[in-house]
Amino acid sequence: MKHIIPLLIAAAGLVHAEMAVSVGEVTDKRTTGEFFSGLEIKLRLVGAELADVKGMRVKVAEATDDTGKNLVEDKKRRMWADDFKPLAEPFGPGPKKQGEYEAGVDLDNPERTAKTVKVSGTVELMSPKADPASIVTASVAKEAGKPLDNAAMKAAGVEITLKAPKAGELSYKIKDPNNKVAAVEFCSADGKALEIHGSGSMGFGGSKDVSVNVTKVPDGVVARIYLLTAKSLVIVPFKLDAIKLP
Repeated sequence: MKHIIPLLIAAAGLVHAEMAVSVGEVTDKRTTGEFFSGLEIKLRLVGAELADVKGMRVKVAEATDDTGKNLVEDKKRRMWADDFKPLAEPFGPGPKKQGEYEAGVDLDNPERTAKTVKVSGTVELMSPKADPASIVTASVAKEAGKPLDNAAMKAAGVEITLKAPKAGELSYKIKDPNNKVAAVEFCSADGKALEIHGSGSMGFGGSKDVSVNVTKVPDGVVARIYLLTAKSLVIVPFKLDAIKLP
């Protein structure tokens, strides 16, 4: 059963844009064990404006099962839980709508007797069209090896150090304690985003190293950094009731 909520987004560049939030796949891993337990709900978002969004983050304000148990997960158990993530198309079989994307919501174990849950919160979207000033660009060849010197990044508490390219690999180190970076992408000199074939990250203590794999690193490659600002952050509230557990 799907719960569809049309929403009006009020933000520069997306004023009066209609978007729908619905429930996709529900994965119930109720167990008495400490590991691999929990509940995952896939949110489906549909809207033409999502094509221009550079990152998504879901924040759960309230989640309970029909016994009244609080299911809001302690995010301290998951590293980088508050990071923005790239938009992902729905995975698996079944019909997919044009302009439809998916985001996972991780919750704690419902009670054994629970049959439904309800969840409310917000989906946060980074829209560079709403604020062109939120985009920071840097030449990898010129800036690699030292923290980028940018006033907007410094004001946001962000430090990024680009690394010299390797064969088929581009990488950087990022410190972003306030979660102000929605995405970092690499582009050719003409501004076209490079196709990514894989990525990885590792880190601790508020900083991490990120690498992405590309077919070939072109001459003049540019890093494009998308910062969250008051104008570029679009907040979509959602409230989903009586979600059936499998």
